[in-house]
Amino acid sequence: MIASAPSWPIIETERLRLVCPASPEFDPVAAYLMPGARLFVDQHPDEEAAWWSIATIIGHWHLRGYGHFAVIDRETDLDVGLVGPWFPRGWPEPELSWQLLDGAEGKGYATEAARGVLDWLFQDKGWASCISLVDPENDRSIAMVKRLGARSEGMFHHRMAGDMRIWRHLPRTVAGRKLLEGLQ
Repeated sequence: MIASAPSWPIIETERLRLVCPASPEFDPVAAYLMPGARLFVDQHPDEEAAWWSIATIIGHWHLRGYGHFAVIDRETDLDVGLVGPWFPRGWPEPELSWQLLDGAEGKGYATEAARGVLDWLFQDKGWASCISLVDPENDRSIAMVKRLGARSEGMFHHRMAGDMRIWRHLPRTVAGRKLLEGLQ
């Protein structure tokens, strides 16, 4: 039996192209793990921990059929971070989360990518809702989920991640996003 390769989605927004890090068109080792690669904001300095994180992100796509997208600036072709749905063991339900690379914050990349991912989840994957778990002290992320139209629903405690506020995302009508399924 010959198995066909998975078809990984590509999402395009006004300034960004979001690609699956498991896709053959993206090199996560060069983007995140090689000496000199830009670090994620607040990245743990342990190189082994970074390897495990990236392997987990790629494996999440294989286990769940969705996950974080690598976010590429279409003008510069530079990777600016990861944004996407995330549902590890111990989470209350699927979460939209984001991690930007150093120097990419404050430019609207996370918000623009998150809107594109939410459109994909609601329109193409048929999700009814998802959450974002945000540290109650993280003012920038709180402002972002509010810009996305999420509403606060209380707190969640995880034994390793601590206390996080739950923000609920619901479908909305949005233009300006184009999904290119399976273009490799």
